[in-house]
Amino acid sequence: MTPRETLEHWQRAGRRVVHEADAKDLLQRIGVPVPTRDPAEGPCVAKLCHDDYPHKSDHGLVRLGLSPQEAAQATAEMSARIPGGTPLIEAMENNAVAEWIIGCKRDDTFGPIILAGPGGILVELIDAAEIRLAPAEPQTAEAMLNSGPGAKLLAGLRGAKPADSAALADLISRISVFFAENADLISEIEINPVMVRADTKGLIAADALIVLAPAAEKREHDT
Repeated sequence: MTPRETLEHWQRAGRRVVHEADAKDLLQRIGVPVPTRDPAEGPCVAKLCHDDYPHKSDHGLVRLGLSPQEAAQATAEMSARIPGGTPLIEAMENNAVAEWIIGCKRDDTFGPIILAGPGGILVELIDAAEIRLAPAEPQTAEAMLNSGPGAKLLAGLRGAKPADSAALADLISRISVFFAENADLISEIEINPVMVRADTKGLIAADALIVLAPAAEKREHDT
């Protein structure tokens, strides 16, 4: 199935929140880099992904810094505690110089919009996201990264290496286009954190979530 057909299939199945494992499977198909699954060596991240538990850490469904064997045991324990989830074991990213958030939603006034700014725990500490209409051209995405306090983080603070802003701008634009083309099916996309490596080294989407539009909204959009 195409990505759009997958979204339609999920919507017909009655899904609203699409958990991380499925969301990243879909996003990878449009060119979003994701961590290696089931790595042969550690450190690993072990997660249990479930549509009913989008905030996994709040429910003890994320464990970090494990060996592959420990990760397998951890997901088995999580699955026994919360049936129906999807175990996810990934390589842990240790080379990031910045963490970013990329989000999309439909604004009541402006329509599809995209936001990007410092991610991870910084989302709760500083309100530094830049917002633009979607789809955003690569030049617009670059301007988002060059605006606000987030620009200093990407440039490298106190001797830190500059981040791969080109890869981040490409990802922002890519996500904004995908969202704008499918805004009748998707209410929100959130990728947080995007682990941005040093300049020219790329990035990894460490976590992601897709919220589907209710079927009734799609019918209204189509009419």
